[in-house]
Amino acid sequence: MLGGWAVAGVVTIQSGSALTIADTNTDNVFGISQDRAQLSGTCSKEQLIKGGSVQSKLEGYFNAKCFTTPPIIGSDGVGTGFGNSATGIVNGPGQANLDLALTRTIALRGPFEKTSFQFRAEFFNALNHP
Repeated sequence: MLGGWAVAGVVTIQSGSALTIADTNTDNVFGISQDRAQLSGTCSKEQLIKGGSVQSKLEGYFNAKCFTTPPIIGSDGVGTGFGNSATGIVNGPGQANLDLALTRTIALRGPFEKTSFQFRAEFFNALNHP
Protein backbone atom coordinates (compact mmCIF):
# COMPACT_ATOMS: atom_id res chain seq x y z
CA MET A 1 0.00 0.00 0.00
CA LEU A 2 2.88 2.37 0.74
CA GLY A 3 5.14 1.39 -2.16
CA GLY A 4 5.34 2.87 -5.64
CA TRP A 5 5.22 6.54 -4.64
CA ALA A 6 7.50 9.18 -6.19
CA VAL A 7 7.89 12.91 -5.71
CA ALA A 8 9.44 15.24 -8.29
CA GLY A 9 9.98 18.97 -8.15
CA VAL A 10 11.21 21.86 -10.22
CA VAL A 11 12.51 24.96 -8.45
CA THR A 12 12.93 28.19 -10.39
CA ILE A 13 14.71 31.14 -8.77
CA GLN A 14 15.42 34.14 -10.96
CA SER A 15 16.48 37.69 -10.32
CA GLY A 16 14.56 40.43 -12.08
CA SER A 17 15.41 41.70 -15.54
CA ALA A 18 17.11 45.06 -15.96
CA LEU A 19 14.51 47.77 -16.63
CA THR A 20 14.94 51.06 -18.45
CA ILE A 21 12.55 53.68 -17.10
CA ALA A 22 10.88 55.65 -19.89
CA ASP A 23 8.94 58.91 -19.87
CA THR A 24 6.36 60.12 -22.37
CA ASN A 25 7.55 63.62 -23.20
CA THR A 26 5.62 65.51 -25.89
CA ASP A 27 7.72 68.65 -25.34
CA ASN A 28 11.03 67.16 -26.53
CA VAL A 29 12.68 69.58 -28.94
CA PHE A 30 13.94 66.69 -31.06
CA GLY A 31 10.40 65.35 -31.67
CA ILE A 32 10.93 62.10 -29.79
CA SER A 33 8.02 61.43 -27.46
CA GLN A 34 9.46 58.39 -25.66
CA ASP A 35 12.49 59.52 -23.64
CA ARG A 36 14.35 58.09 -20.73
CA ALA A 37 13.17 59.40 -17.38
CA GLN A 38 14.85 62.41 -15.73
CA LEU A 39 16.25 61.59 -12.29
CA SER A 40 15.71 64.26 -9.64
CA GLY A 41 19.07 63.54 -7.99
CA THR A 42 17.51 63.19 -4.53
CA CYS A 43 17.31 59.38 -4.47
CA SER A 44 19.82 56.57 -4.46
CA LYS A 45 19.46 53.64 -6.86
CA GLU A 46 17.86 51.54 -4.11
CA GLN A 47 15.15 54.18 -3.56
CA LEU A 48 13.93 54.22 -7.20
CA ILE A 49 11.65 51.23 -6.50
CA LYS A 50 9.03 51.47 -3.77
CA GLY A 51 9.36 49.15 -0.81
CA GLY A 52 6.52 47.32 0.85
CA SER A 53 4.11 44.55 0.01
CA VAL A 54 3.47 43.12 -3.44
CA GLN A 55 0.01 44.75 -3.44
CA SER A 56 1.48 48.21 -2.81
CA LYS A 57 3.96 47.69 -5.65
CA LEU A 58 1.09 46.83 -8.03
CA GLU A 59 -0.33 50.30 -7.40
CA GLY A 60 2.99 51.93 -8.38
CA TYR A 61 6.33 50.15 -8.74
CA PHE A 62 8.55 53.23 -9.09
CA ASN A 63 9.02 55.99 -6.51
CA ALA A 64 7.64 59.09 -8.30
CA LYS A 65 9.56 61.42 -5.94
CA CYS A 66 12.80 60.29 -7.58
CA PHE A 67 11.85 61.66 -11.02
CA THR A 68 11.24 65.12 -12.44
CA THR A 69 10.65 66.86 -15.79
CA PRO A 70 13.66 66.99 -18.14
CA PRO A 71 15.41 70.39 -18.30
CA ILE A 72 14.11 73.03 -20.70
CA ILE A 73 16.57 73.65 -23.54
CA GLY A 74 14.31 75.22 -26.16
CA SER A 75 14.33 78.96 -26.82
CA ASP A 76 10.54 78.95 -26.45
CA GLY A 77 10.80 78.09 -22.75
CA VAL A 78 8.83 74.86 -23.23
CA GLY A 79 10.97 72.41 -25.22
CA THR A 80 12.94 69.89 -23.19
CA GLY A 81 15.93 67.67 -23.80
CA PHE A 82 16.40 64.00 -23.08
CA GLY A 83 16.12 62.43 -19.63
CA ASN A 84 19.33 61.54 -17.81
CA SER A 85 18.58 58.01 -16.56
CA ALA A 86 20.66 55.14 -17.88
CA THR A 87 19.47 51.95 -19.55
CA GLY A 88 18.80 49.07 -17.19
CA ILE A 89 19.00 51.34 -14.15
CA VAL A 90 16.84 49.13 -11.89
CA ASN A 91 16.03 45.44 -11.65
CA GLY A 92 12.46 44.29 -12.06
CA PRO A 93 10.81 41.85 -9.68
CA GLY A 94 12.37 38.40 -9.43
CA GLN A 95 10.59 35.11 -8.96
CA ALA A 96 10.86 32.03 -6.81
CA ASN A 97 8.59 29.17 -7.87
CA LEU A 98 8.15 25.53 -6.88
CA ASP A 99 6.32 23.00 -9.07
CA LEU A 100 5.66 19.56 -7.56
CA ALA A 101 4.49 16.23 -8.94
CA LEU A 102 3.30 13.30 -6.81
CA THR A 103 2.89 9.92 -8.52
CA ARG A 104 2.02 6.40 -7.54
CA THR A 105 2.54 3.49 -9.89
CA ILE A 106 0.53 0.33 -9.30
CA ALA A 107 1.60 -2.82 -11.10
CA LEU A 108 -1.28 -4.77 -12.65
CA ARG A 109 -1.25 -8.44 -13.53
CA GLY A 110 -2.71 -9.12 -16.87
CA PRO A 111 -2.19 -10.72 -20.22
CA PHE A 112 0.44 -8.18 -21.25
CA GLU A 113 3.99 -8.08 -20.03
CA LYS A 114 4.44 -5.01 -17.84
CA THR A 115 1.08 -3.40 -17.27
CA SER A 116 0.69 -0.67 -14.69
CA PHE A 117 -1.65 2.06 -13.61
CA GLN A 118 -0.30 5.46 -12.64
CA PHE A 119 -1.96 8.06 -10.43
CA ARG A 120 -0.43 11.51 -10.89
CA ALA A 121 -1.08 14.86 -9.20
CA GLU A 122 0.77 18.00 -10.25
CA PHE A 123 0.94 21.25 -8.31
CA PHE A 124 2.16 24.30 -10.19
CA ASN A 125 3.31 27.22 -8.01
CA ALA A 126 2.88 24.95 -5.00
CA LEU A 127 3.77 27.67 -2.49
CA ASN A 128 1.16 29.97 -4.08
CA HIS A 129 2.96 33.30 -3.92
CA PRO A 130 3.56 35.92 -6.61
